[in-house]
Amino acid sequence: MKRKNEIGSVLFMILIAVALFGALSYTVANMMRSGSPDAIGEQQASILVDEILATSRQYRQAVQTLKISNGCEDEDISFEATGLAGYVHAPVATDDCKVFHSSGGGISYTAPSADLATAVDWVFSGAHAVSGVGSDCGNADCTELIVLLGGLNKKVCLSLNEKLGVTLTAGDGPSDAGAPGTAFTDTYTTGVQMGDEDANLTGQPAACFKDSDDNTYHFYQTLIAR
Repeated sequence: MKRKNEIGSVLFMILIAVALFGALSYTVANMMRSGSPDAIGEQQASILVDEILATSRQYRQAVQTLKISNGCEDEDISFEATGLAGYVHAPVATDDCKVFHSSGGGISYTAPSADLATAVDWVFSGAHAVSGVGSDCGNADCTELIVLLGGLNKKVCLSLNEKLGVTLTAGDGPSDAGAPGTAFTDTYTTGVQMGDEDANLTGQPAACFKDSDDNTYHFYQTLIAR
């Protein structure tokens, strides 16, 4: 009888250990997606940084292909894609000027990884002028075409800037009121000036910054410097 009781106790302890391990795994998984500055480890941050940079550079290369190889004007670039709302081009764009078309940029839209905190979709915007990138004329003629990714984890943002060689200030990286973006459908506007609040963004075609309005973290990549 004593032997049976010992076996029963061991099995009970094993079941408790399994339950605790499951709860711990669930907690860690939630922390990885929580957006908390300390929730993501260095290796995880590095993987996400590589994903962000690879995707954004793919978008940039596709846009350059439309301009150089297909002769598309800045206003003709279209980001219409299945599953990406708000980018219906007006007037209707030709297929060879569509980033996400086999006759155009030749790539497919890639939604952000679920591990990128609160990020939902990339935003392609023609409402941001980046100081020191392209011409700084103060009107829509000098507004850049950029792609933005918001809702990032702080550690990912800092890792992005470190890899891009962007100066980190006060432990948070550059700060600017530069988000959210406006879906580009053919018109450039003078909505946001990047670098007017933090000179560390001046001359940076790509960087991550903390939005000074709500303290969220956003990455941008210039697709066309104008």
